[in-house]
Amino acid sequence: MNSRILGFVMAILGVAAIAVDASFVQEFMARGLELHKTCPLPPDICPFIEPPWQGIFIGVLGFALIAIGVYVYRKRQAAEPKNAAFDSGRAENTLKTLEGDENSVYRVIIDEKGMAFQGKLIEKTGFTKVKVSRILDSLESKGLVERRRRGMSNVVVIK
Repeated sequence: MNSRILGFVMAILGVAAIAVDASFVQEFMARGLELHKTCPLPPDICPFIEPPWQGIFIGVLGFALIAIGVYVYRKRQAAEPKNAAFDSGRAENTLKTLEGDENSVYRVIIDEKGMAFQGKLIEKTGFTKVKVSRILDSLESKGLVERRRRGMSNVVVIK
């Protein structure tokens, strides 16, 4: 679920909890004051004067939900990992020096903002795994890209 939607829903639930709690506490206090008039106990220990602890708890919980909801709503999404060393201008100039299949693979990496999974290269170029692997070997030997292991696959990064 989108964090903005989650935050909005949490804040709405908090407002609803406070609204229901406020009407509950108001009703309880109104009845409590009526009962207090007939209560034989002294005012300092009469149970009908104090708001119920459940109402206080729900009110605090409602405000907490609102605060957390606003925080989650406003929190920025974590940015996708970027290749900090990627310079699109330099990569475009390098692309001009490459020919054929190397050019095709390098173009896909540039289009992916300097970082691409090896599987994505296979998918976008239509080349076989072996062919993409050999092209990447060639590009690595020229010092143009670097392969980094990520789980069960490689991420290819422009140097």
